[in-house]
Amino acid sequence: FFFPTCQLLESELSSMATLQKSVNFSLLGTLAASCLLLVALSVQGGAAVPIRSYCRLNESDLQVSYSTNYTFKMAEEVSLVDNNTDVCLIGKQLYHGVNMNEHCYVMKQVLNFTLEEVLLPESERFPPYMQQVVSFLKNLSKKLSQCHIEGDDQHIHRNVQKLKDTVKELGESGKIKAIGEVNLLLLYLRDACI
Repeated sequence: FFFPTCQLLESELSSMATLQKSVNFSLLGTLAASCLLLVALSVQGGAAVPIRSYCRLNESDLQVSYSTNYTFKMAEEVSLVDNNTDVCLIGKQLYHGVNMNEHCYVMKQVLNFTLEEVLLPESERFPPYMQQVVSFLKNLSKKLSQCHIEGDDQHIHRNVQKLKDTVKELGESGKIKAIGEVNLLLLYLRDACI
């Protein structure tokens, strides 16, 4: 049998003590960081979830197959009437100067505008799809009702205002274009909010 010398044992014990100290310091560091996080949250009034976390939809919210199908069918039908092919309302320009974590908030604003200013006033047009699409999009809007961002959102409102102004400038043609792009609206909501 091999019996380690005292010097070897002392060296191994010293290494084990150092390892134990580093583990203890690591645990203390983790504990201290956790305590700081709890203190920070309590200073914020206990808000453990940032406000923008409400800017989310579940995959299942957009998987209502008949509603999704109606949305795409209506968009396809209306886009045949749209004779203005130079303008695209829903696109990457909506995100100009906007952080990625604010994209869902942008799309919530676009959704609300599309519902309130375009689809609801035109709700008698484009049967049999319009009623179902409006109901579907209202449900999505309701799920995003708590979605807002912390801090200044003027940059977002400027981008959305450009879309609103374009629709108003185009008049009837702008409304047709907005209705014809509800499929894009749905795709952008999926991309930004899921």
